[in-house]
Amino acid sequence: MGEILQPVATGFNKSLRVESRAERLTGDAGAVVLREIMERSGIVEWMIPQLSDPRRREDVVHDLPSLIRTS
Repeated sequence: MGEILQPVATGFNKSLRVESRAERLTGDAGAVVLREIMERSGIVEWMIPQLSDPRRREDVVHDLPSLIRTS
């Protein structure tokens, strides 16, 4: 209890730092950490060729990688 953790800088956005402080804990940091894990692991790039996107190109607003990253 009372341990001090060093802030973690993200790879996809160097201006973001993830800190763990009980008085300011929020679920938003979990989303940032998940995004960082996805980027570092390369899972999104691996998933893209595994999935088919049946949408017509002219109807697409958000591409498949963007949808995977935000889901």
